[in-house]
Amino acid sequence: MNEQQKYRIIMQGMRSGNVAGTCKEFGISRTLYYRWYNAYIRQGMAGLSEKPRQPMMPNQVDRRTERMILQYVVRCPEDGPRRIYYELQEEGIRTGESGIYNVLRRHGLSRREEREKFAEEIRSRKGSRGRPSISAQSADNRQLHSIRTKGDRHPQLDYRMEDPDHAYPGYICLQTIQYLGKFPEVGRVYQYIILDSYSRLALVKLYNQRSSIHLIDFMRFKIMPLLRTFHLKIDHLVTNKSQEFSTAWERGTHKYTDYLHKQDINFIAYSADHPEVFLPLHEFTGVLMNQFYQPIWHEGSTSSFEDLEQRLDQYMKHYNYVRPLEEGGNRGRIPSDIVLDYRGIQEPLPLWLYTRR
Repeated sequence: MNEQQKYRIIMQGMRSGNVAGTCKEFGISRTLYYRWYNAYIRQGMAGLSEKPRQPMMPNQVDRRTERMILQYVVRCPEDGPRRIYYELQEEGIRTGESGIYNVLRRHGLSRREEREKFAEEIRSRKGSRGRPSISAQSADNRQLHSIRTKGDRHPQLDYRMEDPDHAYPGYICLQTIQYLGKFPEVGRVYQYIILDSYSRLALVKLYNQRSSIHLIDFMRFKIMPLLRTFHLKIDHLVTNKSQEFSTAWERGTHKYTDYLHKQDINFIAYSADHPEVFLPLHEFTGVLMNQFYQPIWHEGSTSSFEDLEQRLDQYMKHYNYVRPLEEGGNRGRIPSDIVLDYRGIQEPLPLWLYTRR
């Protein structure tokens, strides 16, 4: 299948909320579906294009990766090979699910009770060497696991905003980084996106690499000024579980997570097996791809990274301040108008810098 066909299958799975049914309809496995979905999350449409096949031996795991798998088991012994696979993928560790299973089997950790016993023994050894006690470490690990999985088990958030009390700008904002590819005269292009789920107001900035430092730069110089202009606050910021946004490692700290905490923004990281959470974001990236990127790539008129940035800024002004939405509950309305109407204020002066309306 080409990238457009894969994209349509991903969108159908997310819109229907029935990944199993979608996979059955198109004759693919759930593993393949999530492989495409993960590639799309990380790289956009470029992740769905065909790549040259390279010889792989997915059952072979190097010593460093094997050590990382065992460290993960100590932290979260209740997780099986599939969950470990998804979590390590987000941490940038590339190994197959079967390779993880073979490591667990080789160490006698195929079953959950075996992993729990193994984890308790490791913690006991650490406690006997003058480190925190077993009970204290277990409590720390439970707390860590709660933080690591709170995006998966956060019943307070209404992602569809079915409750009228939650249907307002700023309740949930979605953020991601996508790799678009390497292009002549431009180089590598990563787009950093933040989208308000309710109004679909969005900001996009391009960088030539992905990093937490760029995320903080994006938040500080693009997002925060716009929030002040609209008198808005982000209640919940939702991202995928990748190392640029947060860390799942024990006692780990993260620059971006710390920055969000200082801004009083509640941060939640979701794993890739919750595609319905990111549906508004995928709909927006589909619009961006179809209405902006594909036309300019076909034209072949982009001469530099700076030129691409300027053209994207022009399109985003049109998207936010002129173009009516074509999807979602606010279909037919303009994102900036939705925010201003909710705030009950007239258009503030700084917006005249962005719009010709």
